[in-house]
Amino acid sequence: MTNVHATLARILTGRQSWDDVTGDIAAQLPGAAADHGVAALVWDALSGVVAASSVRRAITPLARAAVAREIFVQRDLQAVTGALAVEEIPALVVKGSALAYTCYPEPWMRPRVDTDLIVRLDDVPAAARVLQRCGYTRSDATNTGSLVSHQVSFEREDDGGARHVLDLHWKIANPQVVADALTFEDLWSSSRDAAGLGPSARVPSAVGNIAIACVHRLAHHQGHDRLVWLYDLHLLTLSMGPADWDALRAFACDRQIAGLCADGLRAARECLGTDLPADIEAALDEASIGEPSRIYLEGEVTRSDVLVSDLKALPTWSGRLRLLREHLLPPPAFIRQRYGTDTRMMLPALYLHRLITGASRWVRS
Repeated sequence: MTNVHATLARILTGRQSWDDVTGDIAAQLPGAAADHGVAALVWDALSGVVAASSVRRAITPLARAAVAREIFVQRDLQAVTGALAVEEIPALVVKGSALAYTCYPEPWMRPRVDTDLIVRLDDVPAAARVLQRCGYTRSDATNTGSLVSHQVSFEREDDGGARHVLDLHWKIANPQVVADALTFEDLWSSSRDAAGLGPSARVPSAVGNIAIACVHRLAHHQGHDRLVWLYDLHLLTLSMGPADWDALRAFACDRQIAGLCADGLRAARECLGTDLPADIEAALDEASIGEPSRIYLEGEVTRSDVLVSDLKALPTWSGRLRLLREHLLPPPAFIRQRYGTDTRMMLPALYLHRLITGASRWVRS
């Protein structure tokens, strides 16, 4: 962690004396705060710190933009959750939007580029129809399939010109070793309300959110930490009592994600001083031995590593062949979107180009 990142972490947790901040570090703080998704948090934390007025002034446009955008995002999410409730489709708001409305002092302090929802697999078609009635159109930017991806993306632009992106999940992660570690039923059974997202909105519990954040951090981002992701974990642990920690330990060990959870919480502790009870850490470490998901704890994970892991995790040869086919031959709409063309006659050539260039990238990885 660089000096700039360490300074940001201390600002977020109230441990930074501005007298110790050099001019060089101060000059880098606005850009670093934006890169790490904590600009609004830093702007708020520096309120009243006269010596930091120049840094706060540089961040002010970002904070104002976040406040303005949240007005449109909240209105949109309330409409979506309400429409799903009318159709009696159980849905959970997860990841950044769930945390913004339950952990942060103000939702605009938690930046997001999209909103994530998870529903039961059987409810995906009905939920998609609801989103379309809410003005969303399905995006072809995601390679959809039953194994290669477990989400569908939707987009819309509202009357104010704000662009909204919503990912509809039926599994919380794509890699096969963790795809079923956090099921909808698991998350729904312990979910809580989120009034700011609408009277019918539901989000995972603190335990569920920690598990999601730790899995996503490594299985999707492969440990490339931004401060905002670690700060999510930090805030989530503040509400944890002994019974919650025991529930997290039991759940993580049972679902074979103990190593991922221990690693995420340790990273938050190292950066932000996040609490991690010693007995919970020891139990997670012991349970992590031999977990299939440890592939994400043992250094850099390449595309080839993920594919091999996915193939091993699938129990049948038919499933393995299907996964390979979905990688090699994604839907035509995805190919046309990726290459920016609507011409069907070009599809054979585009598939061939994808196979050749894709094979080269996989070999290099």
